[in-house]
Amino acid sequence: MSAVRRFVLLGVLVLAVLPTPAEAGRRPFIWVWDTEIVPKGDVELEQWLWAKSRAPGVPERTSNYWVWWGPVFGLTQRLELAVPFQVLATRDRTQLESFDADLRLRFNPRGDDSPWQGLLRVAYHHTIHTTQPSRLDANLVQSFETEGGLRLVLDLGAQVGLPALRGQEGPVRLLGTYAAGVSYPLVEDEWRASLEAFGEIPLQGIPGGQHHFVGADVAWTFGRTWVTLGVLVGLTPLFPETPQFMPRLIWAVVL
Repeated sequence: MSAVRRFVLLGVLVLAVLPTPAEAGRRPFIWVWDTEIVPKGDVELEQWLWAKSRAPGVPERTSNYWVWWGPVFGLTQRLELAVPFQVLATRDRTQLESFDADLRLRFNPRGDDSPWQGLLRVAYHHTIHTTQPSRLDANLVQSFETEGGLRLVLDLGAQVGLPALRGQEGPVRLLGTYAAGVSYPLVEDEWRASLEAFGEIPLQGIPGGQHHFVGADVAWTFGRTWVTLGVLVGLTPLFPETPQFMPRLIWAVVL
């Protein structure tokens, strides 16, 4: 390895671990979209590792595993853009599943300390090796944080599957989603513990029933790095088609 490459790698490692104030657009939840965004001019490298276990009501369906990876760009003090791709793995195969273009608009600029904050997320999800159509996603997010650090977040969303985007025939698919979370700081600006709920409600053209989950998370912030780990547990006694577990690990570093 050349001296220049060693120097560059060392610089990246130093940036990742320096105990500077955290500037990442961190989230204390694994499923609830939050209202934090990346600062203007920064680039955050973010990765998710997550899975869906089998559902008792669909024994022939195997467990699925995903890797989500992409840069997140702070375009302004209100707007960030993520351009990730996702890899899907099952017991039988591993394949590139999708590319995304994901915009998040924060209603108040970064630096605004109001307890109430809002965010609008709009994304295009382009599927590749899958039977699912490409789709448009939207989420409206509202957060509230007390002076003591208790944080409440509500996230209402919709996914519109459009088979025509890939030259397929079929009806438009419409899925409604909801998510809500409560988070509390264990160590200020470093550790948080959270509880969250997530659900999917088919509205049009989607076979199967509803899916509802509850779960717990822990989040750690260190310098310019943040990590969130948690698991959602499916309410399978009420909805047998729901996966029993959905764990997710998210980590990110600001360059």
